[in-house]
Amino acid sequence: MNSFDDIKNLWNKGEGTQQSLSPDLSSSSKDARYKMQSKYKWGTISLALTGCFIIALAIFPDLNLQKWYTYGAMGLISLICFAQAIFLYQNYLKIQRISDLSLPADHLKQWEAYYALRKKQNKWNGPVYFLALNLAMAIYFIEIFSGRPILNVMIMLSIYFGWMAFAYFYIGKRVMKKEKERLNQIINELKELNIQFKSEQ
Repeated sequence: MNSFDDIKNLWNKGEGTQQSLSPDLSSSSKDARYKMQSKYKWGTISLALTGCFIIALAIFPDLNLQKWYTYGAMGLISLICFAQAIFLYQNYLKIQRISDLSLPADHLKQWEAYYALRKKQNKWNGPVYFLALNLAMAIYFIEIFSGRPILNVMIMLSIYFGWMAFAYFYIGKRVMKKEKERLNQIINELKELNIQFKSEQ
């Protein structure tokens, strides 16, 4: 099944449930799909493990935290991690469900629908996650920094907010840009494949 004609005939017959469109996609497009799925998979795992670690830390007897709201903040941070992990896993599944066996036009529609979904998600998910996480961290810091030298507190807060700003405004934007480029690459290639398929009919 290496030629376009063979794959076109396979589509027309509706056969070959284990066959794939992948031979006609460039290696870079296949790699783009793999990288997007890999990002979501490992993001899901890392956030889930982070949430579990924070819960374990909260119940550790030698932590010596006195305020109920500090434990509440740790619980909130864990919930935010779990919620974001579920969000990433759902996107992983959405990509996984895009069928390479579909006709080019249908395959293209699936990727375009996913692209449209990601553009909507990017408008709210990043800001909500960023604000919720920092609100929980602010509550957690109340007891952690209480009674400590002001200079030490200022240094730690500067490092924390500097890192968060770097992660959100640089790393986050760069990741979204990369994803956009990968989606555009796949969609543009499928558009060309769709034109080729129609011309061969």
